[in-house]
Amino acid sequence: MRKIIHILLLINVMALLSCNKDFLTRDNPTATTDDKWWKLESDLKAALNVAYGGLPCGTLGNYDYIENSRMHLSGAADESVHRANFGDWQNYPLGLATNTAWSATGVYTQDYKFIRNASRFLEHYEGAYVENPDLKKRYAAEARALRAWYHLELFLFYGNIPIVDHSLLPDEAAAVRATKDEVISFITTELEKAAVDLPPSYSDDDSWRMTKGSCYAMQSILYINTGDYAKTIEASRKLIDLGVYQLYRSTNASVNNYAGLFSYEAVGSNNKERIFFRRNAQSEVFFRNAPKSLGCQSATTPTAAIVNAYETLQGKTIFELGTDSVAVYTASPKFKSNRDPRMNASILVPGDVFVNRTLDPFTDGSPDKIGQPQSTFTGFWTKKYLDPKDASQIYSGSQNFMIIRYAEILLNYVEALIETDAWQNPDVVKYLNEIRNRAGMPNVDVAVYNSKDKMRELLRRERQVELAFEGPRLFDIRRWKIAEQILNGPVYGAYDPVAKKPIIVEQRTFNPQKDYVWPIPLNELNANRNMVQNPGW
Repeated sequence: MRKIIHILLLINVMALLSCNKDFLTRDNPTATTDDKWWKLESDLKAALNVAYGGLPCGTLGNYDYIENSRMHLSGAADESVHRANFGDWQNYPLGLATNTAWSATGVYTQDYKFIRNASRFLEHYEGAYVENPDLKKRYAAEARALRAWYHLELFLFYGNIPIVDHSLLPDEAAAVRATKDEVISFITTELEKAAVDLPPSYSDDDSWRMTKGSCYAMQSILYINTGDYAKTIEASRKLIDLGVYQLYRSTNASVNNYAGLFSYEAVGSNNKERIFFRRNAQSEVFFRNAPKSLGCQSATTPTAAIVNAYETLQGKTIFELGTDSVAVYTASPKFKSNRDPRMNASILVPGDVFVNRTLDPFTDGSPDKIGQPQSTFTGFWTKKYLDPKDASQIYSGSQNFMIIRYAEILLNYVEALIETDAWQNPDVVKYLNEIRNRAGMPNVDVAVYNSKDKMRELLRRERQVELAFEGPRLFDIRRWKIAEQILNGPVYGAYDPVAKKPIIVEQRTFNPQKDYVWPIPLNELNANRNMVQNPGW
């Protein structure tokens, strides 16, 4: 048997070697060769659009890159519990992930695939005819910014990674991991070069493409996650000073501004908050996250940790109000509608009415009974991006997914000011108030938040509730080194009215010696003799 396996492996290797010449000249064995391609502007646009194909989506859908579904990724943090017939995000906080993890393997493989697509574009675009030379430069800048994005994403997930600045030849496959400084320098340089030839904005038809603001936003995210607060401030201010972006305000007076941001009304050109987004990337958000009683999966359900993070309308945490109030809000999270409106926009709780269903996860016979297949596991539901318009088309929604939005960059800026001891800079309270007021929350109580530590506490809570289920939380936890506290021990869900206490959903464990980064995939280790695994994996 072993001899047969060796023969099959030898045949596969020979087959790969025999097609090396084709591999160098075409991406698809049946496609045209490079000498016949890369001639017209239409060729460039087609190839460039392919390079956009690796961007994250919100929830699982019909995309090339489903391993990077950012709302389901929240199941790897303290925001939610993921349970479905797809994905393995839930394995990370349970200590069950390995270097063969579907998500870790998929993100790594796909990001380098799209790095190659962007690199091939940059290697060939100059030979194509484009009537407008400035447009040609813009196309190249888009490809360069995309290549930087994929490197940034790999860096955030895996730590130091190989830098790839061209389409690799077979004898270059054994790439080595660059140092942290080298990765930061490469991403920064790519984004600076790209920003020169990118516009501040586009018409609505092209608003999903890379802009100057996208480059500055990526720099802001890179620097905040590497602790370079001075450069975070610089990059964030460059984006703010463009004057292109603003926090979204609903066009409907009866709709909360924050809630409107995650609905169909925000898809059009009036949404100036989106900096970088993927078009139609929430095709199945309703099916994946809505209650089972609507024919859906409830795949990623919020935890009590995120529910309890929302303040009251008076700007107080429930824990500041005393044990009696904690008991009231634990049993009834939206008691007298007196919570931060961002909770109602983001989370469904027992007793809520949604699309004519009263949600009941604890009564026997309820279609939404907790723990049933494709029903909530926590007693809560993720509401963000659930537009009732999709109730009749649960598999084919057309909302965009915002990968980076203006509020995140404002929060990066505020965090960097606080961490550089500039917590009394007027911009700290100014931008926190803008974010809070947009949602319907009061100004920061400066009598309470009157020190660096208190302002840091507020900033971190604002990030948690403002960006809930959108993707950044996992990286925030890593950056703040708080996983040992919040990803260890029991995970609580909704209050069980029979047991008179919140349910315990699962027990989590976090190993700080290895879990602050994902593992380098086993198939990469096997293919690359120079690759070194992350510690502990």
